[in-house]
Amino acid sequence: MITQQSIERLLEQTDIVDVVSHYVNLKRSGQNFVGLCPFHDDKNPSMSVNSQLNIFHCFSCKAGGNAIKFIMDYEKLNFPEAVEKLANMQNFSLEYTNQNNIKMENKKILELISGFYKLNLSQNQTALDYLYKRGFDNSLIEKFELGWAPNSQNTINFLKNEGINLEEANEVGILKQSENGFYASFIDRITFAIKNHTGKLVGFGGRTISNHPAKYVNSPESKVFDKSKTLYAYNLSKDEIFKTKEILIVEGYMDVIMLHKAGFKNAVAVLGTALTQNHLPLLRRSDARVILCFDGDEAGINAAIKSARLLSINEIDSSVVIIPNRADPADLIQNGEISKLEKILNTRVESGEFVIKNIVDSFEIQRPQQKQKALNEIKKFTTTLKPIVANGYKNFVAKILNLDPSLVNLSLKNINIKKTSAPNLEQQDKKRDYLELQILKSMIFHKDFFEKAKDIINFNHFKTHFNEFTAIISPQKDENQNIFLRELELDERIEIFTQFQDFKEAIKILLIKKYEDRIIFLKNSNEIDKISQIMEIQKIIRKLKGVK
Repeated sequence: MITQQSIERLLEQTDIVDVVSHYVNLKRSGQNFVGLCPFHDDKNPSMSVNSQLNIFHCFSCKAGGNAIKFIMDYEKLNFPEAVEKLANMQNFSLEYTNQNNIKMENKKILELISGFYKLNLSQNQTALDYLYKRGFDNSLIEKFELGWAPNSQNTINFLKNEGINLEEANEVGILKQSENGFYASFIDRITFAIKNHTGKLVGFGGRTISNHPAKYVNSPESKVFDKSKTLYAYNLSKDEIFKTKEILIVEGYMDVIMLHKAGFKNAVAVLGTALTQNHLPLLRRSDARVILCFDGDEAGINAAIKSARLLSINEIDSSVVIIPNRADPADLIQNGEISKLEKILNTRVESGEFVIKNIVDSFEIQRPQQKQKALNEIKKFTTTLKPIVANGYKNFVAKILNLDPSLVNLSLKNINIKKTSAPNLEQQDKKRDYLELQILKSMIFHKDFFEKAKDIINFNHFKTHFNEFTAIISPQKDENQNIFLRELELDERIEIFTQFQDFKEAIKILLIKKYEDRIIFLKNSNEIDKISQIMEIQKIIRKLKGVK
């Protein structure tokens, strides 16, 4: 049996947005991510997912819960199977109560080797001098956790001294294996710690400072490292990315680090030549505009074209800038040309236009047949886009090909504007009292508020949302009550009170409203003592309002 502590640790390190993104396309909406619910025939995005709360909830069919529950429902697995599936997705080692079957606990092999690399760098003056010459300083070295990988035998000796099984080190990419045995993945190289977006160490990059033909190498693909979905330094850049709503994607480790030094703290790097489909969930998290800043060599331009196509087809707002003269951002910053770099970045071209221009450049468009072929190739690209987006390039294509715009049709799809229904969240909306909901949601996020206000609030005050109040205060909650709670937590239309005084004043307003409704009821009733009741209620209202 899997230990409860192990399951709790697994959920703590899991970002539910990543899990759901494996199955459903999500798009950021405020603090939540939204997508089509896979548990019913969803036409409008009804499902919300929240990283901070680590829950999902469909406002239509009411499916919801944590990451394990999502996998259970989607994969049709039982609880233990879903836990193990999630653990595999997160590269997490579970613990079992049967000691004979305990899987090895994560020995933090990558963290140990990272410390080893960092210690080696501090003792290697040649490597340090190289970094200083490239514009690095000690604070950058520390922030980005740079290190030095020595010869293979030294690395193997360290692992053995730490009690690390060499096979396990091989599984996480620290070692490789040949017919002659194990050897280190990184030998005589400066190392760059690669972390995923949550800050978990998953691998390393290595740069030679000698004349080795392979200037850069990455950790091999392993159970913990997938370079096709990882962006270098995203964990350090995400706050700035969410703040500026822009993400600057470059080619190399050095570029990222020097850009951060120069103040471009939204910079990250691909770990290959171009973006992949697997990067898209990470890019969609921030709903940020993407700026591709690649080198001007053939590899950089090809990567830019491939990446720009991918982003355009997947409806991600993006643009491209190519550094001229085969330079890179690190070179410009090292040479003190930050203002020149800023000007270059301001020459960015929208991704679709960049792709189209590169298509045109591959044809001799002064020749009519070549012009027609260029237009055909452009159409192959634009027909992969939404019709409105595709036809948005009409004037640009007409100008670049010197054609009459009436001759340019970039979409083979008909644009059908259908009358759509309101979002499911609104469709499912019932009679709502937003003041009650604000108070209730504040009770969830500020549990001490209710404790302080117990003397003035009770069941009777929540006429419209009695069920939600019951769900909040119930010690043992059933699934229906959990549904009420999830909807309160994820409904971004409901603001919460952050100060207790505001919370208390809201309760007073709620009580006054309830008492005033009672007075209206009494006035229209046949109760014998309604006059005396009304007078007593008016006294209570005056007291609540602070009127003597």
